Amino acid sequence: MGTTENRSTAIAVHTQAIPGNHADVLRNLVAPDFHNHDSTPGSSGGLDGLVATMHWFSDAFSDQVVEVLHCVAEGDLVALHVSFSARHTGYFRGLAPTGRRFSVREMHMLRFVDGREAEHWAVRDDAWLMKVLAQEPVPAFV
Repeated sequence: MGTTENRSTAIAVHTQAIPGNHADVLRNLVAPDFHNHDSTPGSSGGLDGLVATMHWFSDAFSDQVVEVLHCVAEGDLVALHVSFSARHTGYFRGLAPTGRRFSVREMHMLRFVDGREAEHWAVRDDAWLMKVLAQEPVPAFV
């Protein structure tokens, strides 16, 4: 597989399969020995952990949209700069649903083997997201 195919697969994984909670599609696009170097605490970092994290996010956030802001591909590496937006409608890290809409930017570096995502590194501001979700609502002026 070439750089163009890797780029297309990276975009499909991160904008369609994961936010759409499509486990079967994800399993076809990710290598069986996949390793997430920045997995959520308690996750195996493997493919099953990625699927579990996808389900967890689906339970916590509705109306998920991932927009690719930048994509750079070279050889077996693809870098994605994305905006993830959703509405907080389920429990997330112990925080009860707030109904708040949010948008957060993330960076993902992916390595491909035989056209499938094999390794993943991410930079995201989870502390900022928790702060935004936990904020007291601003009182409306009458």
